[in-house]
Amino acid sequence: MICNLKILVARMKILPNGPGINASKFEPLIIDILPDGAKIRQITEEPIAFGLFTIFADVEFEDKPGALDVVEECINKLEQVSELETIAVSNTSTGVGE
Repeated sequence: MICNLKILVARMKILPNGPGINASKFEPLIIDILPDGAKIRQITEEPIAFGLFTIFADVEFEDKPGALDVVEECINKLEQVSELETIAVSNTSTGVGE
């Protein structure tokens, strides 16, 4: 049986609430809190100033109603998050065979 799942990727811009929180420190926090079926595809950082970084996370998740909202809510629950903005969402198609 082949099931065609539609997978979305959201690019999220995350502003940490303090200095010194870069992508390598943030990634395990996000991995631990993401809902089932969601995963980080890529995470990068851009320095702002004085040890502050903007984190860009590409998060994959299944195209289900409300799925993006759940991912955003999970990441926003982290005490290290000051702001979160989803700046882009795109489709990827994957065929899964059993």
